[in-house]
Amino acid sequence: MADDQREALLETGVALAHARGFGATGVREITAAAGVPQGSFTNHFRSKEAFGVLLLDRYAARIEGIMRETLENEALAPADRLTGYFDRIAANAAALEWQRGCLVADLSAESASHGEAMRAALQAALERQSARFEATVAKVFPGNDSDLGAVLLAAWHGTLLRTKVEQTPAAIDRFRRVLAGLIAASQKG
Repeated sequence: MADDQREALLETGVALAHARGFGATGVREITAAAGVPQGSFTNHFRSKEAFGVLLLDRYAARIEGIMRETLENEALAPADRLTGYFDRIAANAAALEWQRGCLVADLSAESASHGEAMRAALQAALERQSARFEATVAKVFPGNDSDLGAVLLAAWHGTLLRTKVEQTPAAIDRFRRVLAGLIAASQKG
């Protein structure tokens, strides 16, 4: 029962924070949506920030799973792995009517209002994601330094933030065109 409540709180927290933002989502709202008594929250989590770190870890693990399936898919050419990742996330954004982007990017934008534990968890998630990008990007763009992977990830996060504001695929379409141009140029030279 206690594990069920904890699981319900985390799953509900991911969904609500992804939809509305972590700072805008209160403990009362999370517990009500999870169907868990409000007092149970503190039985499972020391604080909202501690809960946020676990919520972020859960979401980041899902994204890293998508990265393994796409960026690390040795059956595909490196450029197809890279575009496959972006296509997969874009499909998720489309299914949610362009109203949700990436929770890591969203929490990063809110990070000033969170404590040190949340900032450290965000930094660790971004470092893991950047490393996966850098490994694939090095194969797509030989001779480029590892910063290109981190820059592409940052540009993608910005694209997803803009997509949420515009609630259209326009920013994703621009990103795809620029990436296709970069890939084409690297394959010529």
